[in-house]
Amino acid sequence: MDQWYRIDNTGKIFHAVSDATNSSVFRVSMILNEKIEPKYLQDALDIVAVRFPTLTVRVRKGLFWDFMEHNDEQLIVKKEKEHPCTPIDRKENNAYLIRVLYFEKRISVEIFHSLTDGGGAVEFLKTLIFQYLKEKGSEVETEGLVLSPDDSPKPEEMEDSFEKHATSHAVTRPGKRPGKAYQIQGTAFDPPGINVIHGVVDAGELNAFAKSEGTTLTGFLTSLLIQVVHDERMTRDLTDGQVSIALPISLRRQFPSTTLRNFFSVANIGVQMDGYMHLEDIITDVTGQLIKKTDKDTLQTGINRFVSLQKSLWIRGVPVFIKYPLMKFGFNQIGERAKTMTLSNLGNTRLPESMKRYVDRMEVILYPTRKSPINCGLGTVNDKLTITFARSIAEREIIQAFFRRMRTITGLEITVYSNEWGEDE
Repeated sequence: MDQWYRIDNTGKIFHAVSDATNSSVFRVSMILNEKIEPKYLQDALDIVAVRFPTLTVRVRKGLFWDFMEHNDEQLIVKKEKEHPCTPIDRKENNAYLIRVLYFEKRISVEIFHSLTDGGGAVEFLKTLIFQYLKEKGSEVETEGLVLSPDDSPKPEEMEDSFEKHATSHAVTRPGKRPGKAYQIQGTAFDPPGINVIHGVVDAGELNAFAKSEGTTLTGFLTSLLIQVVHDERMTRDLTDGQVSIALPISLRRQFPSTTLRNFFSVANIGVQMDGYMHLEDIITDVTGQLIKKTDKDTLQTGINRFVSLQKSLWIRGVPVFIKYPLMKFGFNQIGERAKTMTLSNLGNTRLPESMKRYVDRMEVILYPTRKSPINCGLGTVNDKLTITFARSIAEREIIQAFFRRMRTITGLEITVYSNEWGEDE
C-alpha cells in the first residue's frame, strides 16, 4: 500500500477555504547570479523530491477529512509564464500541490499551504538549489545548514508538531471575538491576476534602525504599514477605526521542532486609529502587542485550543461536504474580517559559505485574497531583505507611499522593481 499522511491541523483549513479568490498558494524564490539551466534543475528536482515525502504527495478525498498519499509521478520543472500564486491545477501538474518554476536567474517554489508553511518551503528550496549547483559541477557543502539530499527523511520532519506540543485536549472557549478591521478597497484586475512590487534593502542597516526606534524589524515595518494604510484611509475622510496586520508566527522558535509541515500561529496586531497619529506612538503600541502575543504561554494556549477543536467529536464526526463550508464561513467571518492585510516575515535564511556566492537575494510572495487584496512577504538572505507586496487590485498608492516613507525615515537606499503585471505604463 502507498504511504499516506494525515493533513496537519493547520493544513485542513486551507483545503476548506481555497477558491478562485483565495488560491492558498504562496511562493518562495531565490535569484541566483547566473541564468538558470532547466536540465540541471530537473535533474536536481528528481533527486530532491524523494527527500521531502510530505511535500511530494497527491491529495485523496476522505469522508471526514482529506488525506495525502505518496505520488509516484514525476514532478516537472516549468518555465514561469503566469503571474505568481495561481491556483494549482492538479490535472496539469501530475496531481502535485507543489510546482517548481524558473525564469531568467530565478528559481521559484509555489506550494499549496496545506502541505507546509514558509519554514518548510524554504528548507525545500535550499536543498533544491544546493543540488542544482551540484548538478552543474559547483563545489558546495551542506555545512549543517541544508538538508542533504543523500539523507533519508527523518520521522520528526514528518510529524504534526501541533499534536506533539499540545499540553491539553480540553475544549476551551475562545477569547473575545476580534473586532472588524479596516479592509482595503480597490478595482480588481480584469482579467484577474497578481502584480508584485519588490523593494530590496540592506537587512543589517534596517535592523539597526529598528533597534534605535526601540523595536524589531518586523515591529517597525508593521508600524509603518499601519500608518501608511491609515493615511490612505484619511484621504477618504475615514479618520478612525482599526488597522490590523496579521503576522504569521513560526512556532519552531518557542517549541523545538524540525517538522517540514505547517507549524505556525497568527498574531493580529491592531491599532485603533484616531486622526493623525505619530509613528512613534504606533511603534510603542505594536511592539507591546508583539511581545504579549508571541509569549510562549500565549502561543501554548493557542496550540491547545486549535488541537482540541480539531479533535472534538462534533468536528471529527461531520462529513467534509458539511464541514468544509462551515469552516470556510468561519474563516471569512472571523479570520478575514479581523485583518487589513497579512505581513509574513520568513526571517534570515542562512546559507552555507560555499553557496553564498551563487545566490543574490530571495523573494517571498503571499497570495492576496478578496478581503485582503494586498499582502506582504519578507525574506532575507546574504544580508539583503526583499519586501514584496502582492496585489490583486489596480490601486498601488499604499505600496508606493510605504517605500517612499521608508526611504525618507530611514535614509536607506531601496531598490524597487515589479513584475509589471496589469500595469498600464
